[in-house]
Amino acid sequence: MAFLATNLVQNILSELGQTDPNFGIFTVTGGSATTFVNTAFGNFENPPEQDAFKNFLAIVVRDAAGASASPEGKWSVCSAYADATYTGTIATVTDAIASGDTIMLAKQDKFPLQQILFAINRGLENLGDIPANPYTTLTTAANQTEYDIPVAIKRGLKKIWIQGTTSDSNDNGWFEVFDRRNDPAVGGTAHVLYIPQYPSGRTIRLIYDGAHPYISTYSDPISEYVHPKIATSAAIIELLKWYNRRDENQDPDGYFLWLEQEYTTKHLPIALAENPIMRPRHSPKYSVFGRKAADQPPSPIS
Repeated sequence: MAFLATNLVQNILSELGQTDPNFGIFTVTGGSATTFVNTAFGNFENPPEQDAFKNFLAIVVRDAAGASASPEGKWSVCSAYADATYTGTIATVTDAIASGDTIMLAKQDKFPLQQILFAINRGLENLGDIPANPYTTLTTAANQTEYDIPVAIKRGLKKIWIQGTTSDSNDNGWFEVFDRRNDPAVGGTAHVLYIPQYPSGRTIRLIYDGAHPYISTYSDPISEYVHPKIATSAAIIELLKWYNRRDENQDPDGYFLWLEQEYTTKHLPIALAENPIMRPRHSPKYSVFGRKAADQPPSPIS
């Protein structure tokens, strides 16, 4: 199962103690696309009071059907809570919250959602380039040895493969190209890849590391190359950096200042040691352009 932005946000809020110990995570007894109801609150000695959850972030942790169907994972801000009916009002999550669904309620007074998302993106960025999917848009052309490489691939190009055959979609006969050269280029512009001539119409497969895709909505996936512990720790560090450097939070003995150091010096390094990000190695490359035809090695292309 994919590890999504909603799972990461839930981890962060839980790790930072932003869920109430009594009412933070619970199973609802009913609801709709704009409400959640939990009549079980009435069994508490001190049930939540009127508007107790106003401005809290409500996240549907799990859909009761167990198939990860909507609204699982979606989040919305609670605008009101009626203690007489045990009902919270939220902006729509499109599909109805039903009996048996699990809800998380988290405070936003210290760590607003948008700041959490910003910290997630900063944390993922600080982990360095992430192994990305191969780029397969380039195609060989007759009498051509120079190809523009997209800007996003410039920094992290690791390997180049050429399609050896087009006769079978499940047997492309890929072979790696070592005889290549890259020309540098100024920022924001493509650079040029030089490879020998190959028959036209063959896909050029570029293997590269790149920036992690931007995270903005609940369903955005976190790269499978990044273990959840690493993503959680990296995001928490950035979030606590922001929190601890605000003027009103300048407390040298503060808990969150201590916690920032714990995640920076212990949690993240341990997570990286236990679950390292496996990046492909650079392939060796050399350029031997201008060889005579008699010196050409046998072509691997059929």
